[in-house]
Amino acid sequence: MDYKIIEDPLNGMIKISGIYLDIIDSHYFQRLRYIKQLGMCNLVFPGANHTRFEHSLGTMFIARKFAERLNIENEEIIIAAMLHDIGHPPFSHSIEDLFYDLYKMKHEDMTYKIINGIYPYDDSNIPEIIEKYNYDLKMISDLATGKKTLYSWIISGPVDSDELDYIRRDAFYTGTGISIDYERIINTSLIDNHDLIIEEKGIPAIEAAIIARLIMYKSVYFHKTCRIAQKMLEIAYKNYSHGIEDLKKTDFELIYDMLKCEKSHDIIRDLLNRRLYKIYKKIKYTKEDYNNLSNNIIDVIPPISFFGSDRIKNNIYVYSNNKKSNLKEISPIIRSLDDYISDKYIVLMK
Repeated sequence: MDYKIIEDPLNGMIKISGIYLDIIDSHYFQRLRYIKQLGMCNLVFPGANHTRFEHSLGTMFIARKFAERLNIENEEIIIAAMLHDIGHPPFSHSIEDLFYDLYKMKHEDMTYKIINGIYPYDDSNIPEIIEKYNYDLKMISDLATGKKTLYSWIISGPVDSDELDYIRRDAFYTGTGISIDYERIINTSLIDNHDLIIEEKGIPAIEAAIIARLIMYKSVYFHKTCRIAQKMLEIAYKNYSHGIEDLKKTDFELIYDMLKCEKSHDIIRDLLNRRLYKIYKKIKYTKEDYNNLSNNIIDVIPPISFFGSDRIKNNIYVYSNNKKSNLKEISPIIRSLDDYISDKYIVLMK
């Protein structure tokens, strides 16, 4: 069988063959080479120019590690892991909320449509590739988009292959020095009634992974200057003569088109030259203040939607003292994290 070896600076050699080669060569997967993983964060962290392309390969690699460890013989899971981000719009999450307001689609919806060849992605050849190899299209699209199915946690769960790649990858390219012992986590994983359970000896690695995730949110994903750049990009896009076809563009294509638009040209030029807005006021978030200040250029850090155990992802089951327990029940470190990012602030900028 023909195969290729891809050298990943994070995971080492990744062997690609069969359906995976065909997917890599498809238009929409190649497009991921030009969608930056962290949107505008390279204006703060100069190394953050990595893309959804290599992250998708890394997620596939780790999903296979999980499957091999747990003796799960289901190739659809690995294919879905590779395709889980294929629908990301330009600049990844930077203006995804705005895209949703305009087009009523999150990246999971776009992923589903690309995998199934549905408008505006009816030019996708992903369905043909999957059919060619006789895999289950519905299972792959459900797994890739986070629907709760058998073993879906491998891609989207309390401990998943997506996160075990992107946290490590983002930390590597931003230079934060944060690491996760993903091999320890995988090698202490067990299956209990189709759910993931971590052995007791893997608890320190899980605790460290959750803490690493929250530190990345505080120090990178919610960095105030990254958020300012994202806000400027959002304003530029609102001024631009936008349309649903923009969701199919790369970062470069969208920037080029906004530069050509008179109403968005100046703010995009400021972004490219890192002439960014400045914060002139910061106040504790209340819903009343947020509504009263809505006519200003404002942001909420962390975002309003970011709270609770579901976002912290600390609902993890472990074996401790020979019984199955929720990690929060036995780890004071994890219990304390619910409040770690509970304080929100409104920032005004100009």
